[in-house]
Amino acid sequence: MKRFVRAISISLGICLTACVQEGQEKLSEFYPVSYQVLQGWNQENHSQILTVFRQTCRQIRKLPSITYLGGVSGLPGSQTKDWIPVCITAEQIDIKQPLQVKNFFEQWLQPYQYSYRIQKGKVTGYYEPEIEGSTVKTGNYQVPVYTRPNDLKARKTVDGQIQYGHMQNNQFIPYYTRAEIDRGALNGKNLEIVWLKNSADLFFMQIQGSGRILLPDGKILRLAYAGKNGQPYTPLGKILIDKGYMNSDAINIYSLRTWLFNHPDQALSLMEENKNYVFFKILNNQILDEGPKGAFGVSLSAGRSAAVDKKWIPLGIPLWIETLMPEPGHQDKRSWKHMVFAHDLGGDIHGMNRLDLFTGWGKTAEWYAGLMNEKGKIYLLLPRQFSHSNQSVPASVKR
Repeated sequence: MKRFVRAISISLGICLTACVQEGQEKLSEFYPVSYQVLQGWNQENHSQILTVFRQTCRQIRKLPSITYLGGVSGLPGSQTKDWIPVCITAEQIDIKQPLQVKNFFEQWLQPYQYSYRIQKGKVTGYYEPEIEGSTVKTGNYQVPVYTRPNDLKARKTVDGQIQYGHMQNNQFIPYYTRAEIDRGALNGKNLEIVWLKNSADLFFMQIQGSGRILLPDGKILRLAYAGKNGQPYTPLGKILIDKGYMNSDAINIYSLRTWLFNHPDQALSLMEENKNYVFFKILNNQILDEGPKGAFGVSLSAGRSAAVDKKWIPLGIPLWIETLMPEPGHQDKRSWKHMVFAHDLGGDIHGMNRLDLFTGWGKTAEWYAGLMNEKGKIYLLLPRQFSHSNQSVPASVKR
């Protein structure tokens, strides 16, 4: 027994040492830049972003001061306490004075870029789909949307990873795959909360993580993410590319939907190659003019909220994005340079230079999200490192 405990202690020691070294190595890849580097900064609507920043700050101030928000070890802004002085000052700024608002951001936040070697990231889009559905199973509505099963559990492994599964014969085993669920693994458990017309609608709603269900009586039912089965996530686009059915440059929401519609005999089996399965819950008393709640706990704002990789980017922080945006009625895309906030996480979002922009809800939002797959520059805006004893900023702070 002692040998077993010692073996675990040694392995943890190695892991901790390696983690620190890795964190220091990653930290060295971040370097500060001036606001002059941020293209379009002077033209930004600074009062608008202050409104979103204040909403974000209110969520930060609800959390314990030592809450870890994410990001590389040693990076300023990775704990809630790093943001408290900034957030207190934000409430004191006159939002009707654009120059004062702009100066506030420049004085309190330092832009950072990741790696001299990696100049471009990847920016995609996601949205809240609107889908026809019913709360009862009828002739047109045969595909169930499940809420999270009671037997689905999450536990931490020795190396700190989250493992999902359930108990069978006194053993903790992986939870059912998408194929097993499609074939009735959850039948009879009374988990159905709504019914859809086809499996593709469910599949794409699971990718987005939320949805608005348009009921036959005209009412709208809001669904939110309630958990996942923990099985590996494999993008449908990758599956189709690997099988030679589509080219990589042709992949978007519309092309994927069209392919599934045109190949009904293959559609279900190909979707089931993505073993990952998402469960939902019904949201009551939701304001329809607000987006769904993201992983950070605030309502997502179209064009201002984004999903990130928490290993690299702390949740809640502001980011500066320079990319291209599709333009309705035009072949060419327009330059898009704005501040967004890390309000959400994404299952397919990995790395520092990777971001998924929330485009809103409905058909227009779907159009933007479906066509967004662009290179882009991503900057982190983090608290400047100076004393906040009286929440005042030295006039000499370099911008």
